[in-house]
Amino acid sequence: MSGKVYSEWEIAPRERLRKLQEKKMLKIVEYAYERSPFYKKKFDEAGIKPGDITSLEDFYKKIPYTSKNELVKSQRNNPPYGDFLTVPKEKIRLLFISPGPIFEPYTGEDIKIIRKNLAKTMYTAGATEKDICQVTLSYHFMPAGLFIHWAAEEAGCTVIPAGTGESRMQVDFMKKAGTTIYAGTPTFLKRLGEEAVKMNINPKKDLKLRIGLCGAEPLPMPLRKDLEETFGIELFDAYGVAELGVMSRECEYHNGMHLNEELFLVEMIDPKTLEKVAPGEEGEIVATTLEREAMPLIRYRTGDASAMTEETCVCGRTEARILGIRGRVDMLTKVKGVFIHPKQAQEVVEKFPELGRLQIIVERPEDYDQMIIYVECKESSKFAEWENKLKTEFKQALRIKTDVKMVNPGEIPVDARILEDRRKHYTL
Repeated sequence: MSGKVYSEWEIAPRERLRKLQEKKMLKIVEYAYERSPFYKKKFDEAGIKPGDITSLEDFYKKIPYTSKNELVKSQRNNPPYGDFLTVPKEKIRLLFISPGPIFEPYTGEDIKIIRKNLAKTMYTAGATEKDICQVTLSYHFMPAGLFIHWAAEEAGCTVIPAGTGESRMQVDFMKKAGTTIYAGTPTFLKRLGEEAVKMNINPKKDLKLRIGLCGAEPLPMPLRKDLEETFGIELFDAYGVAELGVMSRECEYHNGMHLNEELFLVEMIDPKTLEKVAPGEEGEIVATTLEREAMPLIRYRTGDASAMTEETCVCGRTEARILGIRGRVDMLTKVKGVFIHPKQAQEVVEKFPELGRLQIIVERPEDYDQMIIYVECKESSKFAEWENKLKTEFKQALRIKTDVKMVNPGEIPVDARILEDRRKHYTL
């Protein structure tokens, strides 16, 4: 394990970790009911008292979900915090505003917990006191920049609070300061590589970057490989939601993102039935903050699609992992009993520069689901060859057989939905 273990709970037995989460869950449910007007009303309407919840099983069975729409509506009707605030306003020490808009208040105790949580991201990636971390995320109203800044401080790194933009200056700082860790979006890192070349700077030879901490955007494999080759670095992905915080991060094996289960109770649910899905199956990420003082969120539906496993990672960490972010659940559908998201198919196509856009059509002409994936190809003479190849590729990625039809560039309408479900009376 190259990344330092920051907490005993990263390698604790699953049953012991489950008991910790259960203990914290019971406490946060009672806390929210007593202090949050929103949750008192929500629980009362559901006919639930904190005393009715004695286990995680009770929690999953009885506690209602919270939606982002509820949070936004509550804050809009009763600005700035809505009915979610659980502390006196004078205890708030930090306030962010994220798209929605959503006001995110933090107490001094919240800040201490956030710093410890984020330090895991740095240590897991292998950060040390010898590193210089250049933070290129926004510090403007939103939490990303300051949060990763704190993480680097906790790990003992030297921090350059660069913020967004100013590509030429960013590259100049990297070279002169000897920056070893990049923190920001993958697309901005790509832009810095292009700017470096314009400045006659070889990103791999003239810069000292060794680690890239990416977030706020998807990190598809083609882009990851391109950036790692351009800069000679290892990239680490992370996942979080502004109103919840950073919940997971990659280790050196890059086989999913480890969840910080000390602070977050994460579930994966079927977005239509709202029932929990089996391990490894795609669903919607639902999270509960286990130690948030100012504004706890309980069973908060993120709207993001993923899958989760509790298998111990090769690195030795026992934390559950989310297996990539598939996209938004409004594009998630079930075919032949298996959840399908367009991003899964896109990741297959993106591996081959000869291919272009794609469209997924789902129909049920009789009693069985039928899925056809149309893919643009530059060489019509190789249509049959590509169709056979992609059938195998898609089966591995989607876990079901699918028909593949190659088409010429431009044959898929520009305004076509990437996934079109034509089945009638279809429910999950």
